[in-house]
Amino acid sequence: MEVAAWRTAAVGLLMAVWWVTEAIPIPATALLPLVLFPLLEIAPVRDAAGPYANPIIFLFMGGFMIALAMQRWELHRRIALSVVVALGTRPTRLVLGFMVATAFLSMWVSNTATAVMMMPIGLSVIGLVAPTGEADDLPGRLNFGTALMLGIAYAASIGGLG
Repeated sequence: MEVAAWRTAAVGLLMAVWWVTEAIPIPATALLPLVLFPLLEIAPVRDAAGPYANPIIFLFMGGFMIALAMQRWELHRRIALSVVVALGTRPTRLVLGFMVATAFLSMWVSNTATAVMMMPIGLSVIGLVAPTGEADDLPGRLNFGTALMLGIAYAASIGGLG
């Protein structure tokens, strides 16, 4: 084997030991090749950073950040209330409305990011329905929550096709 191959094997072994023993946090261990490959002359920085800088990763991160910002500023609650006011409180209309909105967003944003953005909005609507506290209505609320979450997931995939 070449010297670079031995060095790569050593980095892999070091990472495996650190992952198993959790000597340092696992996410920090995952960044070792980014630092060690250029230092040990295994690969240039551009090649070592390539797997960490894939545009899809940044797309997902952006979607997750938008979803967190929506939750932080209570935007999901406002959107949920707007949907309820516009469509009424019938479960079928709510699910359909969320599916249409999710599919529409998913035409321009990644499917996963759209689902992540719409999930807190859907959970907010489920939270608005859930607090009634009547035990005999529990199956209906569970079915509504399941239908809404599955509707968001499927609509994100459907919208991505358009």
